[in-house]
Amino acid sequence: MTDLTKYRGQWGGRIENGEEMWWSEPNQALKRPGVLAKLRFAADTRHHFILRFWKACRANFTDPVLKLVDYGCGSGGTTINFSQAIGQPITGMDIFPTQLEVARHFAATAESTCRFELLEEGGRIPGGEASVHGIFSLDVLGHVPDVAQVLNQWMRALKPGGSVLLFTEANYSPDDRSIAARLAARGADVIAGVPEHISLFSREKLEELFRAAGFELVERFSSNVWHFFFFPKDYVLLLKNRKEFSGWYAVARAWNRLSKLVPFYPAPFHWLRIAVTHLLGRSHKGTSYYYHLRKPV
Repeated sequence: MTDLTKYRGQWGGRIENGEEMWWSEPNQALKRPGVLAKLRFAADTRHHFILRFWKACRANFTDPVLKLVDYGCGSGGTTINFSQAIGQPITGMDIFPTQLEVARHFAATAESTCRFELLEEGGRIPGGEASVHGIFSLDVLGHVPDVAQVLNQWMRALKPGGSVLLFTEANYSPDDRSIAARLAARGADVIAGVPEHISLFSREKLEELFRAAGFELVERFSSNVWHFFFFPKDYVLLLKNRKEFSGWYAVARAWNRLSKLVPFYPAPFHWLRIAVTHLLGRSHKGTSYYYHLRKPV
């Protein structure tokens, strides 16, 4: 068995055998009776929107148990957490065997009904055509060498009316006027430091690819609404020792400290971020998005 302690907390990068490692652990609180842990889980902005899309996906089918896939599951913690939150088993799939080994260990420890399998060649989901009700995929699409190929694999695997519940990184849109886009245009790009991002496209190009694969776009929200406000630490790290950005650095540094003084931080920030994303996220441009895609019936 893999020595788990070697990889704990590693988010990106390669391990000694050359495989990538994206570590996430099961949330043990989700196993306990009651709703408090599930409410806390749903209060995370990313979880909130993926669960929103899940409810729409679930309403499309009458089957008591749906076949669900987490495409690019990493070490499986996120897969197990969503499974416990929605009360349905999810099959996690990845191309890296070591991550799957860790995920199976987590599933056994958590007494989870989730299974973990290796994707076939070309990122193909094992099983026949039109066999899957829903595909979860978080932080994956920007890491694959051929986005169009993956979308076609999803379309092949999904049943008519099936959904993709997607969080994906993106590149700046040409008309993006956000603080992040303006800083990037001047040479301080907050998304440039992730070497695994090999397939980042603008929102417009992404949606062109979705349509070309045959998907209907049900909903889309930018995850970057008020990004400077909610993530000042990102800008502190980005702009430190950059004299030409000293003004922006001072503002980010001051707000990063002041924001921690909000009572019960960070819960109010989670709630506020969900609210403003609902209010502004449908039209807002950014570098990551929540998407609900559907295969036509």
